Formats: sequence, structure tokens, C-alpha cells
Amino acid sequence: MKRSIAAVITATLLAGPLAAQGYPANGRLHFTPIENGVRIEGRTDHGARAIWCAAADYAREQLGARSDQDIYVSEPQVRGFGQPNAVSFTLDPTGLTPSEVFIVGPSLTRQGSRLSVGHALSFCPDLYLPNR
Repeated sequence: MKRSIAAVITATLLAGPLAAQGYPANGRLHFTPIENGVRIEGRTDHGARAIWCAAADYAREQLGARSDQDIYVSEPQVRGFGQPNAVSFTLDPTGLTPSEVFIVGPSLTRQGSRLSVGHALSFCPDLYLPNR
């Protein structure tokens, strides 16, 4: 009995990180769950649009976000040669200064950049994601 309870607890604790690791967008992006969001690392042939698409798809499928809910850049990409190509997104704007995205490309380098999940999903039609 104790072993089965321990097995259920272990499986539950590992389910989030393992699910995120098995969530490849285009096979080039790596997803790491964070509180109320996701950290996405990697490159695609579709630039920032693909990253926003992947973040919105993850928020909808894994976090239960609605299309009218906003998603925010919580930890922006760092520009420069040799810097990690990672950006974190959150559904919680606490501590951020939200700003509308007018030009998608540089939005990943600005903390607080925001799009609705539905708008970010509109970038997805030509991209492969696990749930499409």
C-alpha cells in the first residue's frame, strides 16, 4: 500500500516536467514549465511568430488558458552572440509592466510584452505543433 501511494505521488510530481519535455514544436523548441507559464528555448525558421505561437499553444493545452487571456514575456531573450536563446512566458502579469506588441520580432526581448492567447495562436497555421 505504501509503495503504491509513493508511486502515485512520484508519477504526479514528474507528470508536469515530463509532459513539457515531450511537447516539441517543430522538434526544435524545448519547453520547461515555470509557475503560471513556460520557458521556451531553441530556434525555428519562423522567428518570433513561432515562439509566440508555441507559448500560446502551450498555455492553452497545458495551462488551460482561454483565447481572450493575455500571455506575457516574463523573462525576455538576451541579445548577443553566445547568449542562450530562451524566453519565458507567463499568464500572471504581477510584477510586470505590460506593453502591447506592435512589431512581433523585437517583442521577445522586452519584459512585459503581451498578446492575447488567441492573437498568438493566429500565427500558427503554417507551423507544426503537437496538438495541430
